[in-house]
Amino acid sequence: MVRELIDVLISGITNGSVYAMMAIGMALVYGVTKVFNFAYGSFFSMGGYLAFVFFGLKLGYLPVLLVVLPALFFAGMATERFIVRPLRKRADWEMTAVMVTLGLALFLDNLYQAVFGPFVKSLPILFTGNLNVSGFTLSIQDISIFFVAIAIMVAFILFLGRTRMGMAVEAVAQDMVGAEIVGIPKDLVFGFAFAISAVLVGFGGILLAPKYFVSPLGGWNILVKAWVITALGGMGSIRGSLYAAFILGIVEAFVGWQFGFTWTLFAWFAVLLSTLIVRPQGLFGTWG
Repeated sequence: MVRELIDVLISGITNGSVYAMMAIGMALVYGVTKVFNFAYGSFFSMGGYLAFVFFGLKLGYLPVLLVVLPALFFAGMATERFIVRPLRKRADWEMTAVMVTLGLALFLDNLYQAVFGPFVKSLPILFTGNLNVSGFTLSIQDISIFFVAIAIMVAFILFLGRTRMGMAVEAVAQDMVGAEIVGIPKDLVFGFAFAISAVLVGFGGILLAPKYFVSPLGGWNILVKAWVITALGGMGSIRGSLYAAFILGIVEAFVGWQFGFTWTLFAWFAVLLSTLIVRPQGLFGTWG
């Protein structure tokens, strides 16, 4: 029983680390632009499908990442530049952007199905084998996913706090008008936020694909999960998204173990609603 509990906890923490990496991308875009990007989950699928194509050329993980991650960066930046930015000339551009990104999500998902077919695709496992620690058997694949996700998040947090662009992103998120007054280029920051978010969620798609596969509509599940995490942590709060992702990852693992994984999203929403009743702004959100 104790061994099963620890295995479930490890699984929850591992999934939570990847969810955290993906959720901070959504929190970043919302924090900077105050827009909910409905196409976010489609970039999750994009990462998996691009990796699938390049793995088909017999490339290893490192060459695939060196090609796919920059492609995701420019795809995210192009989305902001050519789809979202022209909408900002409208008075109600935030709501219009939500509808347009929903249309983009439907377009991309149907494109994936037309190109790759309706059946799931798989990616090769990063590492094979198990590691025995004090009588517990740990998957080297799960351990590697955890440390890669943690490394990405640490790098992202250091980037925000110690680089000019990172501080510009935080300045725009805190006070857009003030940031413009002191000369921070808002358009560049918006584009960068979309680009980084696409990289984070697309990388998550690559990490999870060996375990959960890639499918044309698989991004919608990730979109819902990223939204729940962001709402629970506090809309736009990077810190809140990190805490919420690990909480919900562990909840998912225990609920799936006891009741089956069909109940996991129900449990997520139950946690979200219970929290918002007590603290409507989320764990680390603020009003205004």
